[in-house]
Amino acid sequence: MSTIIEIDEVNKVFATGEHAVKDLSLNIKKGEIIALLGPNGAGKTTLISMICGIVSPSSGKIKVNGLDVIDDYRKTRSMIGLVPQELTLESFETVSNSIKFSRGLFGKKSNKILIENLIKQLSLWEKRNTKIMELSGGMKRRVLIAKALSHEPQILFLDEPSAGVDVELRKEMWEIIKNLKKDGATVILTTHYIEEAEAIADRVGIINNGELLLVEEKKNF
Repeated sequence: MSTIIEIDEVNKVFATGEHAVKDLSLNIKKGEIIALLGPNGAGKTTLISMICGIVSPSSGKIKVNGLDVIDDYRKTRSMIGLVPQELTLESFETVSNSIKFSRGLFGKKSNKILIENLIKQLSLWEKRNTKIMELSGGMKRRVLIAKALSHEPQILFLDEPSAGVDVELRKEMWEIIKNLKKDGATVILTTHYIEEAEAIADRVGIINNGELLLVEEKKNF
C-alpha cells in the first residue's frame, strides 16, 4: 500500500509553553485503519488538528497525498473528513439538510443520490427529516460521520468516535468504520479504549505526553 499521510519530526508548542506533540514521525498507508491510543491530553487531538490544517506545527512537515498541509491547505483539507469529539451540530436543522450543507461547504455540487446513500449507510433514513435536537447522542454521532463523508474524502479522522456511547452502539460504530475501509477510505481514529483499537485497527500507535511511543501491526500488539 502506498503512503497517504507523511508526518516528519513534527512538534507543537503552544503559547502557554505546553509541548503538546514532540518530534513525532509517522507514515499512514492508503486504505488502512490506524488507531492512536492514549489517555486524554496525550496529544492525539492536536496531531489530528495539525494534519487537517486547523493548527500549524511549530516545526516539522506534514504531507497528505504528497501535498504540504500548510502550502496546499485547500487541496489537502478537501481530501479529509473530520469527525470531532464534540457533538457540534445545528440543533434546529434536519438530518438531511445538515449533511447537504456540509457538502456545499467544500464547493461540491449537490448530489441527492450520494446523500441518500450516506444516510441509509449510517442507519439514519428514518430520521432524515428529524431535527438534530431531537436525536440521541449516538444518532448525532452518526450524523457527524455522514457530514464528514459528504464531500467524498479519501481520509476520515474520527476523534474518540465512541466516547459517551453505550457498548451496543460502540460495536455498531466499529462495523461502520470497517465498512468505510471496504469502500477504500483511510481511517484514523483516536481512542483510549484498548478494545476499540484491537477490534477494528490494522495498526495501533500509542501516544503519551505528545510522544509516539510505538506503532505495531495489530497482530503483534
